[in-house]
Amino acid sequence: MALGLGACTPPEDEPVSQDDTALEMSGEEADGESAPEGFAETAWRVTSEDGARYATFFDAGGRYRDLRNGDPWQEGEWTYSDGPNGKQICLRPDGENSVETCWQPGSVNDDRMVATGQEDRRIELTRITYRAPDPSEGDEEE
Repeated sequence: MALGLGACTPPEDEPVSQDDTALEMSGEEADGESAPEGFAETAWRVTSEDGARYATFFDAGGRYRDLRNGDPWQEGEWTYSDGPNGKQICLRPDGENSVETCWQPGSVNDDRMVATGQEDRRIELTRITYRAPDPSEGDEEE
């Protein structure tokens, strides 16, 4: 979310790649435009209760990257497809014991979107400028 949306290390979170302290939202979601049809080449930020800022970059090809306070934190695969309650974005961090977390994005209003995860956990995401991955940081050969 991330739809976090980031969004997604501990199994309970998200989106938008967040940790257990991801900001839970209160209040109703404002009317706005519907969630993006696709999340490729978009980026979203969430601030946790402890003040940490997480940014999730959804790259083309189904990969995502998370930053925590500007530093690389986590990466993995993402999908955006139909789920039990409509479209949902799911993130699976790289790693042998990773757990996929899924968030259902709400509408976007003034570059803000509320995403709902397991047990109706809600986070507010803010759209930020997408930044493509730096090819010099990967282990891939051309």
